[in-house]
Amino acid sequence: MKKILITLFFLSSTYIFSNPVWVEYYIKVDSPQSAAKIVEATDNLMSSEYVEKNFKGSLHLNTWIANGSDESTHVFAVLQPSMTEHYNYMQNLQQSKVGQKYFSALRANSTNVSERINSFIETYGTPTNDDIYWILHEFSAQPSDLEKIIKAHQKMDDGIKDDFPGQFGLSSVAYGSGEVTHILTVGYSSIEELESWEDGVGSNKPVQDFLKSMDRMVVWKSSKVLTNSRVYDSASDLEQFVTKDFE
Repeated sequence: MKKILITLFFLSSTYIFSNPVWVEYYIKVDSPQSAAKIVEATDNLMSSEYVEKNFKGSLHLNTWIANGSDESTHVFAVLQPSMTEHYNYMQNLQQSKVGQKYFSALRANSTNVSERINSFIETYGTPTNDDIYWILHEFSAQPSDLEKIIKAHQKMDDGIKDDFPGQFGLSSVAYGSGEVTHILTVGYSSIEELESWEDGVGSNKPVQDFLKSMDRMVVWKSSKVLTNSRVYDSASDLEQFVTKDFE
């Protein structure tokens, strides 16, 4: 699998390294009290003068609604203009006093599970900051099928754009996810909106055509759903991220 992923990096470098990244940090929290302390610590961090001056992205603190065998209970998603921007920020944050205080609170109230770096490729539908419920469809694919996969997403978007109420996006998994190479994220503004659309997927021809096309190219690994419990927009927000319009 490592050989396949390395090949993917080179063959699709224009999609991975030239695009924004969203980095996930999966954690396990054992009690509501610990969860509340993490929220409080994150509120304090993101309102600090240090973050206001140095953080160029957006931070989402997410709670899983359903995530299968994944033992994490929460996941941080850090949206950044580039991998370099994210790396430099995290290195400097860990060396700062405000960062050290924050990571101490995290260690005291949670257990680290895993990390993953995803490179955003393209968005479809209507990008909006109002979408706070997300389905993550994870799959593995061969590098040679990436162009076809992108075209399949574009074709589905053309077929449902007048009816689909949310937004969806395609990302490559650059590092940290085993057999998963790509993620299809689907965002909704409410559970009702999510349920209403998903209930009709089975009879939606453009979606079914998309799934048949994808089934010939990919191996579906899992489907998870989460909600944004907190969204901290510092120098950018979700809409800027998906439209690649960073300040």
